[in-house]
Amino acid sequence: MEYQGDLTGGSTMRVGRYQVAATKATAGVPVLVPAAAGSGLIVATTTSTAKAVGVTLDTSGTYVTAQQTDSADTARTCAVILSPSAIYSLPMNGGATEGTAMVLHTAVSGASDGLSFVSDVNTDSPELADGTVFCLTGANAGRSNKCTSNSTTTMTFIVAWPSDIAAGDTFVVAPYDPPRGIKVQLTTLLTQADASIAVGTGAAFKTVELKFNRHDGRNKSYVLACLANHVFGAVLADA
Repeated sequence: MEYQGDLTGGSTMRVGRYQVAATKATAGVPVLVPAAAGSGLIVATTTSTAKAVGVTLDTSGTYVTAQQTDSADTARTCAVILSPSAIYSLPMNGGATEGTAMVLHTAVSGASDGLSFVSDVNTDSPELADGTVFCLTGANAGRSNKCTSNSTTTMTFIVAWPSDIAAGDTFVVAPYDPPRGIKVQLTTLLTQADASIAVGTGAAFKTVELKFNRHDGRNKSYVLACLANHVFGAVLADA
């Protein structure tokens, strides 16, 4: 994930350097408050960012437990973005592995009123109601709409799409509804977003914005989000 500015409108990040509890082999991952009697910051998991300190800017080696004969430093540290209102950009993926194309939905049939369409992909396992649907091809290409309900493969909308949805039109679905969304599930390396999961599941983030790419929406679309459960900011009761 990459720093994209701050909710306050500023662009200067506050950075701190802390001792770590394990090797940080990848930059751009959330780190958390040390465990009791722990040796330093710990890494988040794909589904938990509780008590987040921030996101790393660099990597680190593994600390050494034994005193060195040459008096070398045994601790290892990592630079961390500390701002609780920092916004991060996460590429959306179609699975747990970084770089996986988002799931493609192709309309089997549409509705002349623009209020529903039947997808060739199951839309309630994972549950996609309250997610955001982006049209890749067809008369509505480049537009997005919130899915308000679904049943197996039918997606329904309260606000009509501007044009009729036709069989063969293609879409991607993000399991987020900014600013309502409070969860983002991370990919295996913790640097991107697994957008193949059900709406409302994942780690504690507050979604700010979605950026879909009309020309390559499956590979170059992003969710912008803030760490919700942050030690230097207000903790959301439902995060």
